[in-house]
Formats: sequence, C-alpha cells, structure tokens
Amino acid sequence: MLNPRYCLSLPLLLAAFGAQAQTTVAQITVQTGGYDRYNSPVRYEIGSPGLSDTSGLVLYQLEGKVRRAVPARLQARPAAVEWQLNGHVKAGVTLHYELVREKGAAVPPARDNVTVAKDDSAVTVLAGNKPVLRYYHAVVPPPPGADPAFERSGFIHPAWTPGGKVLTNIHPKDHYHHFGIWNPWTDTQFEGDTVDFWNLKKRSGTVRFKQFYATDGGFRALQEHVAFKKDGKEKVAMNEVLDVAVYASDGETFMWDFTSILRCAGPSPITLNKYRYGGGFAIRGNAAWNNENSAVLTSEGKTRKNADSTHARWIKIAGNLDNGMAGLLILSAPDNFRAPQPVRVWPEKDQQGQVFAMFSPTKDYSWTLEPGKTYTQRYRIITFDEDPTPAQAEAYWNDFAHPVQVSSKRNQKNGSPGR
Repeated sequence: MLNPRYCLSLPLLLAAFGAQAQTTVAQITVQTGGYDRYNSPVRYEIGSPGLSDTSGLVLYQLEGKVRRAVPARLQARPAAVEWQLNGHVKAGVTLHYELVREKGAAVPPARDNVTVAKDDSAVTVLAGNKPVLRYYHAVVPPPPGADPAFERSGFIHPAWTPGGKVLTNIHPKDHYHHFGIWNPWTDTQFEGDTVDFWNLKKRSGTVRFKQFYATDGGFRALQEHVAFKKDGKEKVAMNEVLDVAVYASDGETFMWDFTSILRCAGPSPITLNKYRYGGGFAIRGNAAWNNENSAVLTSEGKTRKNADSTHARWIKIAGNLDNGMAGLLILSAPDNFRAPQPVRVWPEKDQQGQVFAMFSPTKDYSWTLEPGKTYTQRYRIITFDEDPTPAQAEAYWNDFAHPVQVSSKRNQKNGSPGR
C-alpha cells in the first residue's frame, strides 16, 4: 500500500536527456491483473540497504521504443519508489518501468508534490497547491451558547474536492457532537463502566489528539480515547494511531487513505458493544445537502431508502452545492472487522434530510479488544466534482482490495534483488 510519508521527491525529467550517463537500478513490471485500474497507487521496495544516495534517481515508463518520465517519490526508510498509474488502465495489462540514476535531472514542479501546512490549530494537507483535508490537533470549542462539553480535537474538517468544494460539517445544531470526519465508539465496557466516547454531553468519555508521529505526505497522529471515571479521574482506555496518507492528484479526484490502528492503553481489555453507530469511519455531510439535492449509494445498490443496517464494501455520497456537483466515495478494506461492514445511513426523512453516513463495524456484533494486540481498520476516500458511475466506484474498490502486482529485475551492483 502506498504511503507517501518520510519521502523525498524524485526528479521528473521534462525533456529527453540524450547521451547522459545512466545506471539502471531496477527494471520493474506492473501487472493490472483481473481488474481495471484508475490512477492506481504503485509501490516498489528497492530492497537495497546500501542505496543511501538518492540523487538523480528517475523513473521511466517504457512504451515500445519510447521512454516517458513518470512523476514519482522516493521513500527513505525503507527504501521504496512510489507512483500512480496514469488514468484508466484496463485489466490484463502489463506495464514496464525502469528506475535509473542520471545526472542533471530537473526538480519536479510543485503540482506533483503532497505537502503539509501546520499551524497552532491544525494541519492542512495539499496536493500541489490545492487543499485536500484539514485535521485539528487543537481543541475546537462549540458555538456560543452550546454546552462546553461539545469541545473536541482529533477530527477532519473540511475535506475538499479538487474544485474546492467543502464536503463536511461540524457542530450542527441538531448534533453538536458531530465533527466532519471522525470515528469514536459509542457503547463500550471498560473496567466495569459503560463509556460513551461519541456522545460528549454525557461526559462519559472523549477522544483527544496527543501527538504527531509524522506530518509528511499526510499525517500520523496518536489519539487517546479517554474514559471519565466515576471518582472524577480520567483514564486512557485505548490508544489510536490515525494514519492519513494523501496521494498526488490527477486533477479530477483527490485520493487518500484513512487507517485507524487501535490498541488497549493498559492491561484492561475493552469491549465495543453492539450498537447502531460508532467507530469505523463517519462523515457528517455539508449542511447544504438534503434529501432533494443529494443521494447515497452503496456497493449493494442500496440508497437512503434502504441502506441503513445493510452491509457494504463502499458508500458513495454525491449532491449539488451552490458551486456545482460534489461528493466522495468511501471504500472499506476487505480485511476490516466484519467486512463487508455494516453501515449507518440516515434515511431520507430523518433529521430534515441532512446527510450522515458511516461504516459502523459493531452495528450488529460486539468486539472485544485484548491488551497487547493491534486492531486495524482501513478506508480509502476519493473526493470528486463529477459523480463516478457505479462501475467506476466498483473499480476503485477492486483496486483498493486487490492492488496491482509488482515484480522486478535488479542490478546486483545496486543492492539485493527487489520484491
């Protein structure tokens, strides 16, 4: 899986290099397999502990007698090259690449980079010069007049489309505890107490940002799930690493991965009880969306009329805003708990037609987390300004669930054989 953090930009060649000195590092083969691909992420582990000098490394795609330079990045630890396929590539296709070292390579333009801007409140991740998402590490207070219990950190808002449209909403009057894109658990048992990390007004628990592990190509943050004990003390019940990796944009979509890694914070287990919502991946949609100008579709063909409490591999939300169509596609990994996971979708007549949807892993089954074990939930998000067809949504999910196959022939002078 592509993860663009700890990465350095690879040179992008803007013109032919002629007879410059070259050293081939690896010949790489990518097979699309049984699925059509759309801007698919590709990762090749170089597998050379001695490859410390990354200057002049260039990735070419070989198309007959033509060699085309490909925008790519180099991850330093472990050494790996990362790029994306160009647009739609059909099933059963084999692509050939060459990783070489050359002199005089140009620095890629800013539009090919994923960057992070950080301030005292939030980190904003950009693809080129366009914002993709913002994550709040500072505590955000509720609107004036609301209960101060509705403050929180550790959530994403806004999430944008490439056209700059905002997809999310926080602190809506009907649910002050809704925070854009977030994932607390609602009904849990911890050390003999029932703890609700979702409904903040209960003052039973909350989720807090603790620290960043990385802010390159996205962010990797530690979030603490804090239980408020009956004696007035606080205790961290779960530690969560939230890993958000953003890909370079193709100009038509933004793509990013949302990975939640849960561990018990101490020797006590915690049970995530069966409940209709909580955990996984939740979104409160733009306040302008309603049951007349937006629609929800799942991988099983369900809509707002009948999606709630069904299971799905993906959820698509799309609707009109003042500045045009906007939406997002949420893909749930096949190895997630209870996959294909149950979904919570507000029916058309609920909450004046406002949009709320989520993958809720414990909607129909309890889940006990044991100390010393790690529990991972993976989701991929594609945001768009033009509504993809169900076939395109299915192709995106197949690409996420069944990545392209990568193999190589290595130049032995540059290290051990690649994988």
